[in-house]
Amino acid sequence: MKELTRGDVLHVYGSFGLNMDYTVRLCVRMKDEINGEMLSEAVRNTSKRYPYLSVQMKRDEKRVYYEDNPNEIALINDNKRISLNSEETNYHVWAVCYRDDFIYLDIYHGLLDGTGMYMVLSTLLYEYCSRRYGVTDHKGVRTLEDEVRPEEAIDPLDYLPEIDLSNVATPSYTPAFSLEKDAGFHTADLNLIDIEISEADFLKYTSANDASPGTMIALLNARVIDSLYPDRDKKIMGSYIINARPMLGASITHHNCVSTVFLDYSDKIRNMPFDRQCTVYRGKTFIQSDSERVAGAMTFSANRNRLMLDSAPTLAEKYDVFARSLSGGRLLFTYMVSYVGKWKYKAVEEYISEFWTHVPSANALLTEVAAVGGRIFLTVHQRFEEDIIIQSLLDELKRNGISYKVHKHIPADNAHFPLP
Repeated sequence: MKELTRGDVLHVYGSFGLNMDYTVRLCVRMKDEINGEMLSEAVRNTSKRYPYLSVQMKRDEKRVYYEDNPNEIALINDNKRISLNSEETNYHVWAVCYRDDFIYLDIYHGLLDGTGMYMVLSTLLYEYCSRRYGVTDHKGVRTLEDEVRPEEAIDPLDYLPEIDLSNVATPSYTPAFSLEKDAGFHTADLNLIDIEISEADFLKYTSANDASPGTMIALLNARVIDSLYPDRDKKIMGSYIINARPMLGASITHHNCVSTVFLDYSDKIRNMPFDRQCTVYRGKTFIQSDSERVAGAMTFSANRNRLMLDSAPTLAEKYDVFARSLSGGRLLFTYMVSYVGKWKYKAVEEYISEFWTHVPSANALLTEVAAVGGRIFLTVHQRFEEDIIIQSLLDELKRNGISYKVHKHIPADNAHFPLP
């Protein structure tokens, strides 16, 4: 039995408490039609490289836990929405699907975050491209020739110092402007809009205005919402997700290790020139990414999670307490932006034509950003019927000379994850 770590408990218990499929589908379109036999060999080698991810999730009356799973990782020749941790996927928490020229990596977010998922994906694509195209350069990619280091499976939050929170006041936050509650939008099933934009156009635009790709997307979201609802009585608050591994000295862990940058669009910022707004958002990100600040926040989170576990002796109580924490956190943000970073694995880059990130409905409006091969791939996730936000965002791109192409508008396709 493998106990859940402090970095993962919120995602696991909270998502089950909210009955949410907390999974991610990384959709990679390759240059050519997929060779199923070669992909099967690639999946087999990838699973050997990540033995600590070959697990099944189970539960008893007190906890959710993992057990080693000796079954093969499932490879499914279909693009349908699958079910992880089920018979369909040999009870594994990740699987690979393919159809035509697409490879889909379906993976449980409760066990690893976007950076961890990119590590697995890079191995999978290298193993496939080495067979399909004769690629030999694996710089930065974890292969079977590499030693599997213990630190890969260690959660740094488990090793942060224990602190006494009994006299620490719980931080108070004011609920942010909500597109579902305050804008009057009609709640709907999660819809995804995939948008490809020119990296050259976008970087020229961001550089000219002292922004990074991630902070620019965050600011454009805020400006669009502000222009549509200028008389709102609540603040627009953006959540920009960053990788906290460098701040914790845990660069190779696969566990959930992210921090949130709070990006408020205040009246003061609203009245600034656009380039000044970009500088402010970039400055906020820099300040809130400081190593000491992030380490302090993560230490608080690790100890809070420990106390929550101690206060909930039964499984039902754990679901409840972490679901309330997760749902309460959603109220703090109007929208979210997540950008793992530009694709770093050059050897396979030329064989990738599209790269989309489809995730669960963590917020009413969430934008996932991926960048590879000279293009930026945005997937806008929205839990409401109206298209006014996405149309306004596209208008903003057009006004600023940024070419784009809308690929598709689809329902959620991330995997189901039934209660164990």
